[in-house]
Amino acid sequence: MEFINDILKCAAQNGKKALNEADCYKILDYLGINTPKTAILRKTDDISSVLTQFPGEKAVLKILSEETLHKTDKGGVRIFKKSEGGDVFGQMIKDFPEVENFMLVQFVDCPPFTLGREILLGARFDSAFGPIITMGFGGTDAEYFAQNIKEENRTALTTALNADFDAFVENSLIWRYCGGKARGSKAQVSKELLVSAAKKLAELMIEFSPLNEKTEFFIEEFEINPLCAGGGAITALDGVLRFKRAAFKPARPNVSKEGLESLLNPKSAAVIGVSAKKINMGRIILNNIIQAGFDRSNLFVIKEGEDEIDGVKCVADFESLPRKIDALVLSVPADSAAQTLSKCAKSGKVNGVVLITGGIGEKEGSADLSCQVENVIKEGKSLNPGFTLNGSNSLGLVSNPSNFNSLFIPKEKFTPPLGLNPNLAPSAFISQSGAFMLASLGKMEHLKPLYCVMTGNQQDATVTDYARYLIEEDKVKLLMLYIEGLKEYEGQILRQSLIKAKQKGIKTVIYMAGRTPSGQKAVMGHTASIAGNYLTAKKILQDAGAFMADSFEEFEDLCQTLSSCACKRIKNNKVFMLSNGGFETSGMADNIKPGSPIDAEVPQGVLKKELCSILDKYGLSGIVDVRNPFDVTPMCPDAAAYEIIESVLKSGLYGSVLFSTIPVSPAIKTLKEEKADFLIKLAELSTKYDTPIFASVSAGGRFDYYRTSGQENGLAVFDHADKAVRIIEKILQNK
Repeated sequence: MEFINDILKCAAQNGKKALNEADCYKILDYLGINTPKTAILRKTDDISSVLTQFPGEKAVLKILSEETLHKTDKGGVRIFKKSEGGDVFGQMIKDFPEVENFMLVQFVDCPPFTLGREILLGARFDSAFGPIITMGFGGTDAEYFAQNIKEENRTALTTALNADFDAFVENSLIWRYCGGKARGSKAQVSKELLVSAAKKLAELMIEFSPLNEKTEFFIEEFEINPLCAGGGAITALDGVLRFKRAAFKPARPNVSKEGLESLLNPKSAAVIGVSAKKINMGRIILNNIIQAGFDRSNLFVIKEGEDEIDGVKCVADFESLPRKIDALVLSVPADSAAQTLSKCAKSGKVNGVVLITGGIGEKEGSADLSCQVENVIKEGKSLNPGFTLNGSNSLGLVSNPSNFNSLFIPKEKFTPPLGLNPNLAPSAFISQSGAFMLASLGKMEHLKPLYCVMTGNQQDATVTDYARYLIEEDKVKLLMLYIEGLKEYEGQILRQSLIKAKQKGIKTVIYMAGRTPSGQKAVMGHTASIAGNYLTAKKILQDAGAFMADSFEEFEDLCQTLSSCACKRIKNNKVFMLSNGGFETSGMADNIKPGSPIDAEVPQGVLKKELCSILDKYGLSGIVDVRNPFDVTPMCPDAAAYEIIESVLKSGLYGSVLFSTIPVSPAIKTLKEEKADFLIKLAELSTKYDTPIFASVSAGGRFDYYRTSGQENGLAVFDHADKAVRIIEKILQNK
């Protein structure tokens, strides 16, 4: 693309960082995207003679300026009858005395306020995801549409790399109108033309991006608005392109598998920063590791002048360690962290380091300290490729396979997630925020992830590194991720990992912070992360297969739900729902909106006869009919509900079941003293028929035992049936 490079070079030599519209048209023409006929006019030119070369009765006159990018808003675009050309040109010269050149443009009839005729096709470079292509409603109301259309429908968005552009166009809201898919609309353009334009824009962005080390320039943004659709053709009526000279940053080197394995599954460990005389943070960590059941013969304290602390052997320095250590937990003051870490790296005796120390990078004035730590990491990797750091500002990590708990939280304040729950899918929780993980697991104590990792400032290993490793190694079936920012090039790596995860049947739930300018500032103050464009990340990661949680509560609901059903097969979208409360039944039905993936098919034929027989057996046939959602009334005993659910599962007609109960009914056992085991039996049914069963217990703390009995045995148990329906819908959308 030497022709385009020459255009950018000429503009750069003139001190420009954006192209004028005439140069944008040259690039579009070169790419094969249709543009109208144009001519450049100086103030002294005779517009009348030039107009004779233009077809039609009308023409368009525009100011030609790199500084005024939104020309219409400034009055810099005027449509006129060709016979009035002289007067219009004269007035434009008076209104814009600073403008040297004007552009005469062929008039293309593109009626405003007609959905589907004006398209915005854009591209920009995102530091995390690379070149991004977008498509949505264009014209002068593009910003209004972007602000007032539902978030998920505002703009079609895809990465330029390995994109399915056919799906990109097909799934966009604008295609519904310009493709004639909406009622009363007519097709204005073929899908092939839009796919071709998007591909060409993607190729341009890849060529002039950090993905190409040979390019002289990076294109930061290229917006075509509007791209007029009509008569089976598309014509670009305006263009904005911003660029800068190339300044390459090398991609961050991959964190080694050996280093991640050392941190996730340590067989030997050491702690530095342990007090022999008092309970400090290091001492708490040491005791947490001991109490988790880690082998003391493979555990060491690095402390000069002591033989042992709490039954653990002490050594004077790193060189005195009897063998290479998988995981070192480093808890020292910030001002000595870099120096201690450097000694560790130079010793060659340590693979993985958990750097607990905070105040490195996230605190104002700590940038130098952060750089020191990063330089030590590079030094360590040069001596030992397996050298890997988790942190700084890490709360620690928990590895159930290794009986390793390096959290610095006392067990009196937080029950560590030790031990495995065989009734739930094997999972891992990777979080930049330790507090977020503790808060979430504190509400889901039945969830015992194989691995809990708090990455803190991510000065080396990141959430993405751990996620990719766990996906590639097939270590888990559910990944729970809390992300505050993605580093350069990292979004694309995460996207590819998520695509691979979905292919392997691994579920991923993500909560992403930094959604607003205020949120981004809060994130930067917390972990010094690079907070990116939230909507871009959400769309790309969601399309790659992740469940993107919109709230903390939804994150927890998705995690507990997927942990219960990630290893079970949802064979279809039919959901059988029943409750002993009328309002719950109504709430379930009310939350199945038009277009929902949930199919609440009412049982028919043999299954309906079986259910009627059960109702008759328990004296319920006179008060209820078989429906879906099915109100079995408070008179329905556990045994009847059990037989109904088993009949539904045995039929093989439904992909999942939702059982909701108001536990105060005297007809059912829901208290500990009643030895309530109904939810346990449902969990057994779910396993027997390899079909997810979801439950809802709409009640307060008095029934915690009942609710917990289901959760511990592998059921996702909600506190409201309507919430359960919304979560099931989200799971079916991403099945």
